[in-house]
Amino acid sequence: MSIKPNGSGGYQIRQQIAEPVVYLDHWAVRLFSEDEPLQDRFISALHRSGGTWLFSTANLFEFTAMTDLNQAQATERMLSRALPALHVADTTLERGYLLVEGAPAHPDAPEEHWLLRDLGERAKIAGGILNTRRFVQDAITNRDQLSPLFANLKEEVSKAVMALTKDNERHSNARKFAPRAGMTLRDALSQELLREPHVNKTYVFDKNDAMDLIHAIPAALVCNLILLDAGWSHKVNSAAKRIRKGGVTGDIARCFSPAKVSDFLLALESTKPPTS
Repeated sequence: MSIKPNGSGGYQIRQQIAEPVVYLDHWAVRLFSEDEPLQDRFISALHRSGGTWLFSTANLFEFTAMTDLNQAQATERMLSRALPALHVADTTLERGYLLVEGAPAHPDAPEEHWLLRDLGERAKIAGGILNTRRFVQDAITNRDQLSPLFANLKEEVSKAVMALTKDNERHSNARKFAPRAGMTLRDALSQELLREPHVNKTYVFDKNDAMDLIHAIPAALVCNLILLDAGWSHKVNSAAKRIRKGGVTGDIARCFSPAKVSDFLLALESTKPPTS
């Protein structure tokens, strides 16, 4: 992530993602922000690897359900320590994350997405210094505006997934992975992570599942190492095995559960920085 004057009294933030790319689910963000030794290991390994921490709108919106500003401040300090090895993304809207083409853009929408514009405004207040001051706290403070948007997103995803159970082809493929001609890695992963409502007739894909899916698909496709909860970590790793066995090419992130935080850190620490 870099910053430069925009020529009109403000600042423009630019970012470029570099491997290894890591992603932390909400519980992992909180864990590392609260546990200083773990945070030290994570930040040190991130910088030594030359990689990037992907921080998403899903990460940010999770904080709207919280009231503890001290926790938000701790997260902001960790984000600041990660700079410039930080990449912010609206993974629900931007191309290449949750949706291959991204959400339809408003004709008046600026080229720069809102998270980068937000960081540019914070840099302007700080006299041109890239920072994450109040970046998370403001999400909590403005929860009345943000929470309904977040709830609506989860509701829409939940309904869309349950609607897919009426698709006979998907229903058939859920029992045994069978790649179709031209299937992309994204298609295959989405199909596999949504197996449960097809193979278990009593299963309802609810809003909590929708939130986990919003974290999991973009992270698994874009990143190298990710931390998800135990259930979804198992789903991603199992899906990766079935997809490889089925002959679909491409890399899916190595996924670690809460019980495997140490393994996640060791994997990041063992990643060699790129040679110049």
